[in-house]
Amino acid sequence: MIRMKYLTAAAMGLALVLSACGNQPDQSNTVLKTAGSQLASIAKGGGARRKGKAPYAQVTQKQLENTKVPALQVNNETRGGSDILRLATRRNDSNPGRVAVWGGGGALQLFVRGGVLVGTRGIGGDIISADATSTIRAIAGARSGNGERRYFISDGAYGQVELVLSCDIETVGRSTTQVVHLSYATTHLRETCIGGANDNVRIVNEYWVQPSSGIVRRSRQWAGPLSGYFELILLRN
Repeated sequence: MIRMKYLTAAAMGLALVLSACGNQPDQSNTVLKTAGSQLASIAKGGGARRKGKAPYAQVTQKQLENTKVPALQVNNETRGGSDILRLATRRNDSNPGRVAVWGGGGALQLFVRGGVLVGTRGIGGDIISADATSTIRAIAGARSGNGERRYFISDGAYGQVELVLSCDIETVGRSTTQVVHLSYATTHLRETCIGGANDNVRIVNEYWVQPSSGIVRRSRQWAGPLSGYFELILLRN
């Protein structure tokens, strides 16, 4: 049985790559070197944790315009604080949806398949892998659907626990999704999953999908029993 717990995880590092402006030299290394991690302070019991929920990172229009590489903002719903990750690689396999691997400081990695979070590393209670085929197909068409979702979650030692959920994806409606200064026409999908021992686990994920491309521009997704929910904002794809 999996119990929902608060985040007691290893820290995620802040990594936003900005390109140089005008004739100035490339500042990306300086940004990476000097940027701090709110979540590192929280995980270590630092000032941000003692003072309560840390604020989310506020990306400016200028920062976004100067960012020339794929970037993903991750906001921690439970503790607050943000990380901005860069794309490490994209890959195809025999399953639906292309896998994007996003990396931050240290060992942090998020695995996102077709806009759906299917794996984590370096945050504690990690999702080792997840089969979310029905969700990925629904998102690709920005439509309702249903099916099974199967997680394999680290037990904190050398093993993993299987969690099987029954999921329904409903279309909430059309909306305009704002990402810094940019607006996107999106379809809002809500996924409700129930399962585990005696159906004691209930997860609700939200996705804002661009119908023309199937790109998930913003989402709120469960990241495991220790981490709770993350808000994912695709700043650059």
